[in-house]
Amino acid sequence: MHAVSDTARWTAAARAKESRRDDAIFTDDLAEELAGEEGATLFARYDNPGVGEFIAIRTRYLDDVISVRSDLRQVVLLAAGLDTRSVRLAWPPETVLYEIDQADLLDDKDKRLAELGARHGCVRRPVGADLTGAWPEALREAGWDPSAPTLWVVEGLLFYIPEPDARLLLRRVAEISAPGSVLAGDLLSHQSMISEFSREGLRRLTEDGCPWLFGTDEPEEFLSGCGWRVSELKTPGEEGASYDRWPWNPPLPRDVMGFPRNFLFIADKG
Repeated sequence: MHAVSDTARWTAAARAKESRRDDAIFTDDLAEELAGEEGATLFARYDNPGVGEFIAIRTRYLDDVISVRSDLRQVVLLAAGLDTRSVRLAWPPETVLYEIDQADLLDDKDKRLAELGARHGCVRRPVGADLTGAWPEALREAGWDPSAPTLWVVEGLLFYIPEPDARLLLRRVAEISAPGSVLAGDLLSHQSMISEFSREGLRRLTEDGCPWLFGTDEPEEFLSGCGWRVSELKTPGEEGASYDRWPWNPPLPRDVMGFPRNFLFIADKG
């Protein structure tokens, strides 16, 4: 639980950093308070070149997916952390947002949001559940309708869990999803796990109890094997996944090995 909370806090600190820019590509007015000093300290420890920029790009990319797929009135954030999209995005009427994460983290988040006077733009339903356990049952108990298409967002999660667990999670999501459902999120490349350029960051993450455990250089095949057909896949710096924020342009071709790489994807239920 401590490692989960730490990851959520330093990710919030990264969003706070972006929000302070004059040319910010999104604004999260609550991120700094939710991150706290602990989150800011951790982010400073992990903020190697490209880290903060990627989190900013990932946040904006998934914001855009949610906006474009506003026809899907059920949205589920898997491992929601300290995400504040319920507050900062414009939501169509009758949209229901389900946030799944550890119960203790969500309880603390709810308390802090209330103290900060947060006003939600959608119906927000926190679901305290372990994503390796009976979370579909908890989601249904919270009101989620399995017969209606759902937009699933899996952000900043899959590389923190072993590959078998990542496959199981996405297969379960596919199995319970109605036709027309969409999955959007991010993946880490296997090269990021072995590259000399990642070594120091990996060491710090491991020391702090939140190591990277899974990456794939074949994201389309991985997602297809989990029941999802990729409709869009981008790496930071490509058109539609740059926002003038990525420090290395043009991005390296995918067949260039030995360098860290992240993927952003949108997939339909196969």
